[in-house]
Amino acid sequence: MNLLTPPPATSVAKAVAEFAGHSSPVAAVAFTPDRALLVSADRDGTARVWDLGGAKPGPRGDVPRTGEPVRSLNCSPNSRLVAVAADAPGGLVRLFDITDKTPAPNTTLRGARGAVTAVAFSADGKLIAGGGDDGTLRLWEPGPTFRGDARAMLAGHTKPITAAAVAPDGQTVASGSADGTARTWTTSRIRPGPRATLPHPAAVHAVAYLPDGKSLVTACADGRVRVWDLGAAKPTVRVEFAAVVRVLAVSADVLTGTSEGAAVTNWDARTGAVLAVWEVPGGGTVAALTGDGRYLARGTAAGGVGVFRVAEKRAR
Repeated sequence: MNLLTPPPATSVAKAVAEFAGHSSPVAAVAFTPDRALLVSADRDGTARVWDLGGAKPGPRGDVPRTGEPVRSLNCSPNSRLVAVAADAPGGLVRLFDITDKTPAPNTTLRGARGAVTAVAFSADGKLIAGGGDDGTLRLWEPGPTFRGDARAMLAGHTKPITAAAVAPDGQTVASGSADGTARTWTTSRIRPGPRATLPHPAAVHAVAYLPDGKSLVTACADGRVRVWDLGAAKPTVRVEFAAVVRVLAVSADVLTGTSEGAAVTNWDARTGAVLAVWEVPGGGTVAALTGDGRYLARGTAAGGVGVFRVAEKRAR
């Protein structure tokens, strides 16, 4: 960016919906990719589905309780399933079908030791990657004969995994960890395993692939976002800029990021230039972005959930 170019003016996010339905702090939120539904979960283990597609957003149904607090959520690419990861020693990730107003159990992913803090789906929905307290990234592939076990266990991190993402082509997966590294792994059925290690000076909070799958974006606790070129024999940082980010979304050449949802920023992925800044009224403890980065969901310590538009309204 030209140093003489003033930063863009801050815009105020547009509130779309406010929900009150949790009796304890909200621990996780996740949009379905079609943006029709939002799932939220609290520390008492209650997970609720909210309808965003109608003229009046509101409650749709409750996910069956498991008796365990929830650590993380993610929704499948076809918007039919939600993965609910428990914050418990058993390390279970349960899938629920949310296509009907009464969510129903689908299957359970087993094997993790401790809480699962990050779950990611492949673009075709066939592969699920998850990792957490035990530092091992697991790959599950539910199907007709699936019994819950991971088809691959990828060990290498020395501290808990904090983030995961599957490449657009499904051939590799990335993980971020409190050990100060991001790692990429091959998902091959024949020999899944490590591909590259990306060193950071502090814990890695978020990872996301650019659409071409050749670059990986990482957000680090040192207050820097880095765009790595994965095409070289040894991945190198192509772009780096200052930002405190815990949640990332990537659309074309635009990166969208936030911490706990107090502000949302858009950056040019090619240069790191700030394109837009959105101030979000109020405060929160957890946040999620839609895949295109246009909408933010935020959960609060008081059990509330808010949805905000953090983009210019599209012309009709």
